[in-house]
Amino acid sequence: MFLDMMVLLSMLIAFLYLYFQIKWKMEPLLQNRFYEMTFGGAMGGFISILLNYYAVSTPHGGYFSLSMVALILVLMFSSARAFLLGAFMFFMWVVFSPWAISTVPPVVILTVVGSVLIAYSILKRLSDYVLGLILVLVVGAIYYFTLLTNTGNILISLETAFYYVLLATVSVAVSVSLINYMTRAHRLFKQYEEEASVDGLTGLFNRRTFDNKLDALSPKERASLLILDIDFFKSFNDRYGHPEGDKMLKAVSRKMRSVVGETGVLSRNGGEEFAIILKEQTREEASEIAENLRKAIENSRYILQNGEFVGVTVSIGLASYPEQVDRIGKLYKTADEHLYIAKKLGRNQVCCEDLTITGTPHT
Repeated sequence: MFLDMMVLLSMLIAFLYLYFQIKWKMEPLLQNRFYEMTFGGAMGGFISILLNYYAVSTPHGGYFSLSMVALILVLMFSSARAFLLGAFMFFMWVVFSPWAISTVPPVVILTVVGSVLIAYSILKRLSDYVLGLILVLVVGAIYYFTLLTNTGNILISLETAFYYVLLATVSVAVSVSLINYMTRAHRLFKQYEEEASVDGLTGLFNRRTFDNKLDALSPKERASLLILDIDFFKSFNDRYGHPEGDKMLKAVSRKMRSVVGETGVLSRNGGEEFAIILKEQTREEASEIAENLRKAIENSRYILQNGEFVGVTVSIGLASYPEQVDRIGKLYKTADEHLYIAKKLGRNQVCCEDLTITGTPHT
């Protein structure tokens, strides 16, 4: 019996690991609360059914499983609605499936579900370990009185209930530790992943992420690329200092977000160079966005620590696929060439090919 108990515990741990791996793979979809609830409830119900199928047989002919432990974990780490969905699936399995192992009558399952839900709503502010233990004891008490009613033997009922509570308590403690560990590890992984893809100063994507997103563009779709430089930024740093220069980089980044919004993929490629990938934007549409951005930055004023108001301008090079280049791989080189032309023509301009679209020379 003890070997069967260890096998059941190992199955629960394996299912928990699988559950969270699937959940994190589906993370974008599960941002929707309804989808998250449905996923958590369905997976919890499915796991409880599997654990019931492999219930442990006691020496006195009884059975117990970790099905309710799986549902308790759903309640603690997902939601009450997910718990009810999983409990409904488990109840239907017990009532209608010929493969279900009846550890307690179906009406007792309803009593357990209701009791656990009430206890959770009252005690949910407790720590995970204490709350899990109390919920297990609630289930164990109901299980004991059910056995006592059915067998009329106090010792057999106590012994069976003791083994169940022992296994369930260990399972909850191990599961809570595992869930907390995996959650922390996943959070750190996402944090490191974000730090590796985002420029630490401006919050825009960094050069590596920009290159990946540029390479990922589909040749079947239109795309435009803007490359912009802050004009005379080295002189600005020399005059006002690097701390003020960093503030200016942040201010330009905020203005880029404000003007471009969700339309483009924004990145800081190093120093004062920024880039914007515009998906499904024609050359004319991209030119309009670039000009709006140029004007917005030119017309903005920023206050320095000494109280002085200053402004900067930007030069922008633009390239579009498929109007100007025959391959997406040529977008960056072409846009960079157009940025060079904008600077040669006097800066504070948007340039496409050898034509200055608009802007006032700024020296």
